[in-house]
Amino acid sequence: MTRHGGQKTLKRLNTPAFLQIKRKHGKFFIKPAPGPHSSRLCLPLLHIIRDLLKIVDNHREAKKLIVAGHFKVDGKVVRNKSFPVGLMDVLSIEKLNKHYRILPDSHHGLILHEISEEESVFKLCRINNKKIVKGGHVQLNLHDGRNILIKVKDPRTPKEDIYKRMDVLKISIPEQDIHKILKFKENNIAIIVSGKNIGQVGKIINILKKFGPKASTVSIQHNGGHTETLYDYTFIIGEENSEIDIPNIEN
Repeated sequence: MTRHGGQKTLKRLNTPAFLQIKRKHGKFFIKPAPGPHSSRLCLPLLHIIRDLLKIVDNHREAKKLIVAGHFKVDGKVVRNKSFPVGLMDVLSIEKLNKHYRILPDSHHGLILHEISEEESVFKLCRINNKKIVKGGHVQLNLHDGRNILIKVKDPRTPKEDIYKRMDVLKISIPEQDIHKILKFKENNIAIIVSGKNIGQVGKIINILKKFGPKASTVSIQHNGGHTETLYDYTFIIGEENSEIDIPNIEN
């Protein structure tokens, strides 16, 4: 990493392959700002606007549009050109009436998938962990860095706490109202979000829990075969059908 023109940058040759950076962009490339997503698993907003959507031709024009507030991520205006847009995030460009979701992909790691306006008002968030906070309430810590507080009437019998790690919430954006819980269990539909089988979609046919975070595995059935992946590489996207539009599969 170095500084170029007063901004933190990456050398183009050191950037992740999924960023799909072409030679014409020169030696340096914008570095994603610190945020909820890993710097290796997100797309800087300016890169999306200039290189993937090709709305403008250069850095200066892209920055001007971003600062002017033309882009929303998860329903909120983002004016930081380095903002990290990551897994399941929704990018909206209201002036063009265009909406996109960031999805895992076998060829590029991450892709920008166009979705309908109806689908742009919600996102799926995986519960990575949860903890008990003051008053006995439950805090759900989600994969995209956000937290949701579940109020509990009686901490001794927390009937409101029906959530488990690896379950996925369908929430409204930006309000964060929970509309549905997708349980991490067999027969539900999942997408693989990391590893050599990233982007693969199918039905969970077996969950094998072993001691240690890297030991537990999940078997996913797809196209007549099945793939085994790590527990934490699995992201539930539906029950009988996917809650979100996914390229190359029927919902």
